[in-house]
Amino acid sequence: MGTSGLTGEIDHPFTITPSSEQLTVVPGGEPIRAGVSVEALGDGDAGTGTARVVIGLGPESGLTFSRSELTDNTGATYPAGTDSRADTLSFDAVTIDSASNQELYIELKAAENASPEPSAVTFAVGSATCSVPIRIESTDSD
Repeated sequence: MGTSGLTGEIDHPFTITPSSEQLTVVPGGEPIRAGVSVEALGDGDAGTGTARVVIGLGPESGLTFSRSELTDNTGATYPAGTDSRADTLSFDAVTIDSASNQELYIELKAAENASPEPSAVTFAVGSATCSVPIRIESTDSD
């Protein structure tokens, strides 16, 4: 479940929730897209503004970012900021539109040696945060 967010740049309260229930990634396989949906908290509260977006991976997650950019469902892309690290990407001044059922995505992949444990990627959009569950598929052939 997402939490409500309100930033100085957006005067419209919004919430973020995972775009999908659960994603599965294969170690050493193709990247997957993990994302969140942005929704207005009330009918009259929808609007557009900009916000800082930070996306983080746990230190033992077995996941890595396959690209250092954020994409939304309109095709707009945002390059990661200079303060980004291997496990955390930050994006300044991302356009947030809670009136248009906006979705924000990042591409992830699992390391070759990633263990098949439940994992997650955390999104912070302004002050709203939520985790997107990721399942790393077992590669055991027995």
